[in-house]
Amino acid sequence: MKQMEVTEKVIGDNTFYIRPFPAFTAANISGELAALLAPALGSIAPAFFSKENVEDAELEEVLPAMSSAFSGISGDKFEALMKKLLITHKNVSVEGEATDGKAVQLTYDLANEVFCGNVQDMYILCIQVIKVNYSGFFGKLTALFGNPAGTSEGISTLLNTAS
Repeated sequence: MKQMEVTEKVIGDNTFYIRPFPAFTAANISGELAALLAPALGSIAPAFFSKENVEDAELEEVLPAMSSAFSGISGDKFEALMKKLLITHKNVSVEGEATDGKAVQLTYDLANEVFCGNVQDMYILCIQVIKVNYSGFFGKLTALFGNPAGTSEGISTLLNTAS
C-alpha cells in the first residue's frame, strides 16, 4: 500500500520516518499550501530562476525577495499548516536522543523538545513532508501551465534545492 511506504530522512541528529497522506488529506492540505505559499513563491521564484542554475542564486539577491514574500504570512496560519504537515495526521515518526533511540510518533510536545533551538530543522522536515506528498504535483503543473519564471526549471527544482 502506498500509504504505508515510509521515507526516511536524517535531519540534524534525528531520523524522521515520513508516510504519505491519504489522497483526500493531501488534497485538503494542498489548498492551504497554495493559499499560503503561492504568493510567496511567486515573488521568490524569479530571483532563483533568473540564473542558469538555481544553485547560482546569490543570497544577497534572493534575501530581499524572501523577506517581502514572507512578510505577509500570518504566523498563526503558518503554525497551523506546520502542525497539519507534521503532527495532526500522524504521518511522521522520529528517532533520536529525545526518544531514547526508539522510533516514536511525532507529537506536539515531542516536536517542541526535538526542535527547541533547532527550528530550522522543523522547516526542513516540512519541506521533506511536502516533497513526499507533492513531488510530482509541481512538475505536472509546470508542464500544464508553463513556468512563470520562463525557464526550464520549476518549483520542484526549488524544493529540491531547499533541502
